[in-house]
This record gives sequence, C-alpha cells and structure tokens, in this order.
Amino acid sequence: MPAVHEHTNPFYATVWIPRGLMTSRPTTDLYHRIIVLVKESGVKFEHYEHEHIHTSAEAAAVRGTILEEAAKALILQAGNDVIQCVVNGHRKLDLKAIKLLLGEKNVSLASPDVVLARTGCTGGSVPPFGNLFTPPMRIIADTHVLNRDYVVFSVATHHHTIRMKSADWMRLTGAELREIGKEG
Repeated sequence: MPAVHEHTNPFYATVWIPRGLMTSRPTTDLYHRIIVLVKESGVKFEHYEHEHIHTSAEAAAVRGTILEEAAKALILQAGNDVIQCVVNGHRKLDLKAIKLLLGEKNVSLASPDVVLARTGCTGGSVPPFGNLFTPPMRIIADTHVLNRDYVVFSVATHHHTIRMKSADWMRLTGAELREIGKEG
C-alpha cells in the first residue's frame, strides 16, 4: 500500500507509490493551475506521484485504483472546433453520439500535434480540466463518470495523478453531462 503523507491542508494528501521514491518535478503551468484550483476550492483530494504511465489500465495498476474511476480525457477535432470529452477508463467514446450531439459530421480524435498545441500535454497526460486550457475548451463528460464516487486523472504529466470526488470535479470544471460513452 502506498505511503500517505499528510500536509498542513487537512484536505490534501500526497501518496508516493513504492518502486523508489519518484522525484519528478512537474513544470507545466497547467499542472500548477490545477493544483492551486483544487487546493483553494477546499475539496478533499489525494495527489499521487508515480512512475511514467500512459494508458488508463497502466495508471490503475500503478496507482492501486480501479479502472472504473479513471477519468479518461480525450481531445476531439469537431469541424473547426476542438473539444474535450471525458469517459470512464473502462468505457469508450461513442463518436456517433458526439456527432449527433454536436450536429457535426466531421468529428475525430485530435492529432497528437493538435493535442499538444491546445493543451500543452502529450497523450495520456491530458487532465480533464479543459476549462483551464488557454483558451478554455468545452468539456463534455459521459453521464457514467458520476456513477462512481471518485474520479482519478493525470495532472498534465505522466507522473502525477489526483483522486477526488466526482461531484467536486464536476463543480470545478463545469463539464456538461451527456450520454457519450459505450461499453468498451
């Protein structure tokens, strides 16, 4: 079980995953903006530092969490717009549902170059906080995200994760809830 280190903020805990103490220092502005937002909001959350992860399944195994809690943040190109969709780690995005919802025929996963340009992150590290991107991005979350009490997500790096209550995440992001996922 990972060691939990309490901080002066009673709502904040950092969890270091064994396999050697990770010493990566996130340098992205987005990482810091997310941490500040979450801390200042007063919500209870856990911060994990761990080895490099890329997929939701890898993340769940390293974090010691369940795949169903993972908030998989996907960036889509929808015509001339770029949007963020969030589904649970064990589900897939339903592109047909997105196309119908947006009334747009041309919807696809954004290229790695577009993801990096719009989020400052590489695939697998994009956080479900499109509201903090510059410029802010529309966030559409699958209704199943709220079926779990908690969400777990990457914090703009492949080495840092936050776990918090799903309802708190919804409140902090203002995500729209829609039926956009399907069983994977």
